[in-house]
Amino acid sequence: MGVSASAISRVTGVEVTPKNFNKGNASMLPQRLVIVGQGNDDAVYSLDKYECDGSAASVAERFGYGSPLHLAAKQLFPTAGSMATFPVTILPVKAGDNFIAAKGSLTLTGEAASAASRITITVGGLDILVTVAKGEELSAINQEIVRVINAESDRCVTASLVPGSEDNPDVIELTARWSGSLGNRIGLSVTGDIPGTAITVAPFADGAGVPDVDEALAKTGEIWETFILDTFDYKDGENPSALLDVYEEWGEGAWDVLAKRGALVAHGCTDDYATRTAITDSRPTDRINFLIESVGAPELPFVVGARGLLDILTTADKNPAQNYKGTLKGIKRGSDAAQESYVVRNQAVMKGASTNIPNGSVAELNDVVTFYHPTSAGKYPAWRYVVDAVKLMNIVYNLRLIAESDEVKGAPLVPDSQATTNPTAVQPKMFKTWFANLAVSLGEAALISDVEFTIENLEVKIDTENSKRINYIFPVKVSGNVEVISGDVYFGQYLG
Repeated sequence: MGVSASAISRVTGVEVTPKNFNKGNASMLPQRLVIVGQGNDDAVYSLDKYECDGSAASVAERFGYGSPLHLAAKQLFPTAGSMATFPVTILPVKAGDNFIAAKGSLTLTGEAASAASRITITVGGLDILVTVAKGEELSAINQEIVRVINAESDRCVTASLVPGSEDNPDVIELTARWSGSLGNRIGLSVTGDIPGTAITVAPFADGAGVPDVDEALAKTGEIWETFILDTFDYKDGENPSALLDVYEEWGEGAWDVLAKRGALVAHGCTDDYATRTAITDSRPTDRINFLIESVGAPELPFVVGARGLLDILTTADKNPAQNYKGTLKGIKRGSDAAQESYVVRNQAVMKGASTNIPNGSVAELNDVVTFYHPTSAGKYPAWRYVVDAVKLMNIVYNLRLIAESDEVKGAPLVPDSQATTNPTAVQPKMFKTWFANLAVSLGEAALISDVEFTIENLEVKIDTENSKRINYIFPVKVSGNVEVISGDVYFGQYLG
């Protein structure tokens, strides 16, 4: 009221009161990443969650250089190039008492080097160059290999020389810095040769144990963590589904109507079509777990996953409607022979498995999809693409902003037909206006299509049995993304 009701003398008054008529303008959901993983066996660390400070070195100091947590952090916070601009939280776990560290080995046999040479030892995707002089004895070559491997603190393994006997040569034994079956995924290969000497490679094996992640996940609390990176092998253990079940249950809880903070769980993957689809095809209703694929890559799978999430979360922060097409920079892709044809990739997507395509010497994200592919959902299931889940997260986030705003909390609620002068009162029609504004804003951000459909079909009502309750329906058609382009070219001959 501009003028007091007690005023008698002629006067004109105008009161200016700010009102948010644009309430409902879309805001983009800030992305957050959680890493679940181990430190090194010799590292002493708390199981409290740790907020990264943007430095991989600080992660290494806490959990050990070359640990899964450190190697993942190196992809998110590289010393050169773009780094994560979103918050990264670590939920650490430890190996059990009965866990065993994986081991691999190199065995040199023959005579002294007959010529100067160089070999490249690749461990966990990292190349280690060893130079050998002409005439160098095997014992000296072994010692040099051990020295070079141990020279860098961020290797995922340590090397030691196991003395042989008169009948058996010395063995260079490589041991994962952490215990557990994950160490079996450490790749080991040698490129090049030493004239006069043979090198036998025994791949990493015999690592045992998959940590329990339940307690770690419980520490996410009420913070909206949009993505989790699982650093373990998604198909490991006596029951390969056990770990995935835990993540699915946690993720479904996050999507629950009362939690209202949807999340997804990523697993790095370097497996071929048959191996990964054997798991994904057995979980057709799992809309939480997904793979980040670089088929045949020599890197540890979670390293691939971390690098892929750097692109996914960066894109989701800036433009959540955009699907993911980034390259896994700094990570060698698998061989040409390992790459999959279109037919294979198409089948993989139908079975809930992500794919990649080669882009020069690196892999490029191609199809980033959840495991979700129930027969009942038809050819195009709603929860297939990770990008569509991100769009829905943003829609839910904005609906929460409206419902949980100070203007709404505890406000008097009256029907549209009732006149009121109470400045804090709200009515269903006000919600409808806010939701309509939101629909327009979501459409402008290309998160939804057919804005008119949403506005025309909005429903907001006071509950018929509870006067303190608002019920609404906010129907949306999530926008598509360009994935398939089909064209026809017609041609004929010029006959004059």
